[in-house]
Amino acid sequence: MVTANDIEKLIETNIGDIHKILIEDVSGGCGSMFNVMIVSDKFKGLLRLKQHKLVHQALGDKMKELHALTLKLYTEDQYQKILSESAEAADQSQAPTSESANTEA
Repeated sequence: MVTANDIEKLIETNIGDIHKILIEDVSGGCGSMFNVMIVSDKFKGLLRLKQHKLVHQALGDKMKELHALTLKLYTEDQYQKILSESAEAADQSQAPTSESANTEA
């Protein structure tokens, strides 16, 4: 059985330069399906397919034990852009509209 800890150790050891890693076991605890988000500048300049191959190679033989692996891979710049866009969207959704501002007065 593969654990989230196994995946994290292999990725950190074999890829390195990891800014952030989030691993979620979505298999109900049997260790066969994971959602993985990795932020690393090792992905910079690589096509998505090459990024995925890099992660698959880092996991080595553990890949054979997995039924499903969902990867979200970002460079630090891409991740920071996503965070800032999310923050802006949250700010906009919290801003009062002119209609609600008028009803509160």
